[in-house]
Amino acid sequence: MIVKKEKLQAFLNERGLSQKKFAAKLGVDVTEVEKMLSGEPVGYDTAKKFIYFMRADRAQHYIDWSAIGEENPLLADDYDDSTGKNNTEDNVA
Repeated sequence: MIVKKEKLQAFLNERGLSQKKFAAKLGVDVTEVEKMLSGEPVGYDTAKKFIYFMRADRAQHYIDWSAIGEENPLLADDYDDSTGKNNTEDNVA
């Protein structure tokens, strides 16, 4: 996962969180937060903890989808966030 470093830095600034405090909240080493803030990719464990902490609905806006070569799955045409379910043929009643 790669995050939008400027957006994450603004989030930390708004909440008065240092890199060390944010790392503690995520339960990761401060070097992982340093990676995020420098635009470097982080591994699965850090990404999972970041998304859990931020919640997916907010985290999706911090993830740099183009940098990882993926589309945001929460913006897919077949996703209806009002119900929290995909509207694929398998899920339509």
